[in-house]
Amino acid sequence: TFGVARHAPLGAALEEVLETPARIAAKDGPRVAVVFDEFQQILEYGNDQVERKLRSVIQHHDKVSYIFLGSRKHLIQKMVLDRKRPLFGAGGRYPLGPIAEEHWQPFIHRRFLDADKRIEEGQIHQVCEMTQGHPFYTQHLCHVLWELCEPNAVVSEKTIATAVKVLLDRESYAYTSLWESLTLSQKRFLKGLAAEASGVKVYAGEFVSRHGLSSASNAQRAVQALLSKDIIDREGDSFLITDRFFRLWIQSVQSP
Repeated sequence: TFGVARHAPLGAALEEVLETPARIAAKDGPRVAVVFDEFQQILEYGNDQVERKLRSVIQHHDKVSYIFLGSRKHLIQKMVLDRKRPLFGAGGRYPLGPIAEEHWQPFIHRRFLDADKRIEEGQIHQVCEMTQGHPFYTQHLCHVLWELCEPNAVVSEKTIATAVKVLLDRESYAYTSLWESLTLSQKRFLKGLAAEASGVKVYAGEFVSRHGLSSASNAQRAVQALLSKDIIDREGDSFLITDRFFRLWIQSVQSP
């Protein structure tokens, strides 16, 4: 950790902190890696001074690697793809996608066995279908399943249904508030996205008419608004609902 004097100028204090990894690397020999988690939060400062200072300092650090992580993809992209931003072109981009079920199967199975609990391949598949392989939601759902499953017992479909209900009940107030803040077109789009298989063509006539969106332009406006709120994310040529549990909530609470 780094201490900053109460009345020290922010610029000087920030530069001192940013220079520390390079000094450590120069002293101890090995490369140093610095990870900024939820990096997009610096946009809340209201100006780009921190980004400018960061760029001006780290560009001279040849023995330090920097990793900028963020859960709000469109904000991270704004910071590194906008030519007017200080960090434009500062490094490569590595989108982190879902984890394939083939990797989840042995991991989840082993974790349950370590506690004398069992979860079969079919139930793990069901979990992965619900969470679409997203690490946070998969582990969160499995944690609730683990709590519900007694030692020497087997996770059943009923256990999974109970776990999902527990999770959705916890988030019900937040999801209801979010839902009520959306326009009718945005709600219809999300209902359609939650109901359809992955990769659905959301601008196709079939999707538009089936989910009451009136026109492809209505769907496009809904997409832009939902992307800006991080409610949906791009997936190849289609989209998915960012919060996998919100997707399950829409499926369970909202009528088609």
